[in-house]
Amino acid sequence: MRKFFLASFVLVAALCMATSGFALEKTARPIADTLDGPTGWNAAATCAIIYYNRCTLWSYGWTGFGFGDRLGVCADACCPNGTVAQTVFRVFTGAPAGYGFTGTASITNVDSHCCPTNTLASQPWLPTGPFDTHNWNVPVGAQFAVVYAFGCISGAGSPVAIGTDHPSAGPTGPQACGFCYPLNRPNHSYYWGSDGSCPGGTPAICPGLTFLDLTPSEPCAPQLRIDIFMNCPVSVDSKSWGNVKDLYR
Repeated sequence: MRKFFLASFVLVAALCMATSGFALEKTARPIADTLDGPTGWNAAATCAIIYYNRCTLWSYGWTGFGFGDRLGVCADACCPNGTVAQTVFRVFTGAPAGYGFTGTASITNVDSHCCPTNTLASQPWLPTGPFDTHNWNVPVGAQFAVVYAFGCISGAGSPVAIGTDHPSAGPTGPQACGFCYPLNRPNHSYYWGSDGSCPGGTPAICPGLTFLDLTPSEPCAPQLRIDIFMNCPVSVDSKSWGNVKDLYR
């Protein structure tokens, strides 16, 4: 099954590149995010970057990731000259500690195809869920990537199920694509294959593949449930500062 997955995956990547999805398995999940998850805002941050939409109260849990697989978000900074303060990733099913499932979470630059290039900062990532949080203080440019890479584990692969939104109709909800957001919603979530550091890993893929959900006539791709919080420089021009000082003369 694993060999079939890898062969099919590489074939799809070669033929269709970023316009098609890939052979991971997905399962509809009710949101149930009243636990301890983010509310779309972090009090310590200036602005938030969120590309997913939960309006129909359904998500997908994606499984079947392999050796060194990389996935993440290519993000447009919400302010110039800012720093990434925190990232939060929705994980439905975690992995146990002590079995080689620890990978990495990284902030990287990107090329013109939104593929990760040089790493700006990285931390260990053991997917545990329900919300995996990493704190950062990393300056970024106008565009950057938040990348999650699975470890070089042995055996059948990672048991992790990671979350995206649910553009198609859910078991008890309407189709989100075209209802909660337009049919031409831009894609920001990608699978990039591995970086070649794991024996037996999927080759690197650039441009990255999208998470396939709907038919080609309904092009909304599921977006990874990653929240990115940024700190932005706050400046006060001299005229405004002079007016503030006048109040206290």
